[in-house]
Amino acid sequence: MNKLLLTNKKLLILILFIIILIFIVNIILKNSNISLNENPNNSTLPKFDILKPSFTINNKQKISVKAERGNFLTNQEIFLEKNVIFKSTNFNLKTNKATYNKKNQTAKSDEITNFTSEGTTIVSQGFEISENGNVIFFNGKTKLNLDK
Repeated sequence: MNKLLLTNKKLLILILFIIILIFIVNIILKNSNISLNENPNNSTLPKFDILKPSFTINNKQKISVKAERGNFLTNQEIFLEKNVIFKSTNFNLKTNKATYNKKNQTAKSDEITNFTSEGTTIVSQGFEISENGNVIFFNGKTKLNLDK
């Protein structure tokens, strides 16, 4: 006798239906870019803490600091990146990345830095602002242009 005829036909149809259903659900999930393991909130979070940070270093000449984004490294330190500008009435300092310490009101960078002031241009491989913004050290290879 044929063993296929002895099996339960309703059970075979149910198993076939479940396999087809799993196949269809799998295709729908792949086409809709939905993953069961992916956290949807995690993918849309920015990779920085502050958008367009702007603040002032309180010293005699008020240095305003601006950047496109920043991250808190500690309670006292902020990492600034993308078009970081330190600007006062006497000078303008631009770099791509810098670290600012709120407590000491100091800043430093190891990125290419452009400093401009009246008749003076300095391009260096980094800088360090200390003494509440009153002293600026330029690090690495430095090029100084003096105009009359």
